Amino acid sequence: MRLNRGFKCIRLRPAVLLFMLAAAMICSVIAPQQASAHASLVQATPEADSKLQESPAAVTITFNERLDEGLYYIKVFDHTGDEVTRNKAQMNAEQTGIELKLPKLQEGVYLISYHVISADGHPVGGSYPITIGNPPQEDALDLPRASISHQHGGAGPLSTKEMLQYAFRGAWYLMVLALAGWVCWLRLPGHNGAEVRKSLASWTLNIQRAQLLALLLLIFTHIEDLLGGGGAEEIWKLFSATNVGISWLLLLALSFIGFVLVGRFVWLDILWALCLLAAKSFSGHAASFSPAGVTVGLDFIHLAAAALWVGGLVLLMVKWSQHQEIGSFMRTFSNMALISILVLTITGSVSVLIFLPNLKYLLYGSWGIVLLLKIGAVLLVVVIGFVLRTFIRKKKEQQSHLWLKIDLTFMVIIMLLVGILTYVAPIPANTPLTWHQMGEKVHVSADITPKVQGTNTFVAKVWLPEQAGTPKQVLMILRYQDDEEIAPISVPIVPFEDKTQEESYGFKKYSYKVSGAYLPFRGNWDLEMRVMDKEDNETVYHKTFIVY
Repeated sequence: MRLNRGFKCIRLRPAVLLFMLAAAMICSVIAPQQASAHASLVQATPEADSKLQESPAAVTITFNERLDEGLYYIKVFDHTGDEVTRNKAQMNAEQTGIELKLPKLQEGVYLISYHVISADGHPVGGSYPITIGNPPQEDALDLPRASISHQHGGAGPLSTKEMLQYAFRGAWYLMVLALAGWVCWLRLPGHNGAEVRKSLASWTLNIQRAQLLALLLLIFTHIEDLLGGGGAEEIWKLFSATNVGISWLLLLALSFIGFVLVGRFVWLDILWALCLLAAKSFSGHAASFSPAGVTVGLDFIHLAAAALWVGGLVLLMVKWSQHQEIGSFMRTFSNMALISILVLTITGSVSVLIFLPNLKYLLYGSWGIVLLLKIGAVLLVVVIGFVLRTFIRKKKEQQSHLWLKIDLTFMVIIMLLVGILTYVAPIPANTPLTWHQMGEKVHVSADITPKVQGTNTFVAKVWLPEQAGTPKQVLMILRYQDDEEIAPISVPIVPFEDKTQEESYGFKKYSYKVSGAYLPFRGNWDLEMRVMDKEDNETVYHKTFIVY
C-alpha cells in the first residue's frame, strides 16, 4: 500500500508524452525493416541457383565477421527432403567460414541450408537450391518446412517476434543496470545505512525478480533463432559451447545466487554487481571486434558507469516516493551522474571509433541512426542534469520533482534505444549491386556479386538496336571516391554466352563478365559504364554505391 501511495502522487503526464514521442521516433527509424544480421554472407560455394555438371566436393559458406565456433551447421537435402550426408561442417582457421565435405551426388535438385552464430551472439541462417546435371522436371524440391532455416535479416516489416525481441532486450538491459547500480548505491557510505537498506529490502527483492523475469523472457524469445532448427539436441551445445549461451548461464546463476547473497556483506554485494555486468560484457558487439580485450573492457566500464546513473536515479525516485530526506543523497547522485556521463561519453566514443571504419557509417544504416538518437537523448539528460544541479545549489531539491521524472523518462528511452542497438549490426551488410539504366539508344545493366572488399563477379549487359550491330567497346571503370589520389580501376570484362531470359526492349543484348579483386577498399565507389557503337558514338552512365 505504501508503494502504491508513493507512486500515486507522481503525475506522469510529461513523462508519458516524452515516452510516446520517443517511441514514435524509434518506430519511424526501425519499423520499415527487419533486424540486421551481424555477420553477413560474403560468398557461398556453390552459389545459389547454380547449375553444375558434376557433384561439388564440398559446400563452403564464408562471412564478413568472426563466428562463434560453438554451434553451426550446413545441411544438404535432396528433392525428397532427406539429408545427403551425416558429415559435420568444419570451421576455418580464421573463424569466418564453415565447410561441409560431400559424397558424390547424383543428378538432381538439392537444397543447401546453413546456420551460424556471429561472435556477438546473433544467429544467421539461410537456404538456397542448386542443380546438378539435367534432372527430370518432376525432381522439384519437396522439403518439409521444418528442414529449412531462414536468413536472419533483410528487407521487410518487423514481425511480432522481432518487436518482442527488441522490447525484451531493452527491458532486460534496463533491469540489469538498475539492479547492479541499486546494489552498489545501497552500499555507499554515509547515505544508506542498515536502517535504510532494511526499509528498501522489498524494493531490492522486486528489482531482482524483475531482472530475472526480463532475462528469462530475453532467453525465451531468442533461443529458437540461435538453435536454428537444430532441435533439442543442440540446446546443450548452445549453453556449453557458445559465448551467448555461456553468458546466459552465468547471468542465470548470478541472478539466483543474488537472492541469497545480496545484502549480507559490503564487498560481496559490490563484487556480485560487477560480476553481473561482466557476464553481460561477455557477449555482444564488443565480442566481435578486435582487440577483444580492449572492446570488452570498454564495454564493461561503459556498463558500470551506466549502472551507477540508472541505479542511482531509481533509488532517488524511490526515496522520494517514501518521503525520505533526499537533499544529501541528491547532491551525491548529481556528482556521480556527471562523472558517469563523462565516462559513458569517453568509452562510447572510443568503442564507436573501433566499431566503424569511418564516422560516415553513422548515416549509412539503422545502427548509426539509432546511436545518433541515443546521443541526442544523452545530451538532453546532460541539460536536465545541469537544471537539477541548479536546484541543488539553491537548496530547492523539493521543487525538482518534475525534472527528476523527466530524467527518469529519458533513462527508459535510452535503454530502449540500447535494446535496439544491441540487436542491429554496427556496419550494414553488403548486398549485391543490381543496376539497370535505360537510355534512348543504349540500355545498360551492371551486377556486382557479392559486392564486398575483395573478389567479386562483375557482369555487364548492353542493349543496342539491331541495326547498330555489336558494340565497338564496352568499358566498366571503378573510381574510389574517398581518395582522389587512387587512379580509376578498369574492370577487364569479356563477352560470355548469356542464356538468361530477359526483357529485350526491342534491342539486342550483349553480355560481359569477369571475376577478380577490383574492389580493394571499403567506402564509396563510382561505377562508370562506357558504351561505344561501331560509329564511335559513346554513351556514359554512372552509378554510385558503398562497400561496407
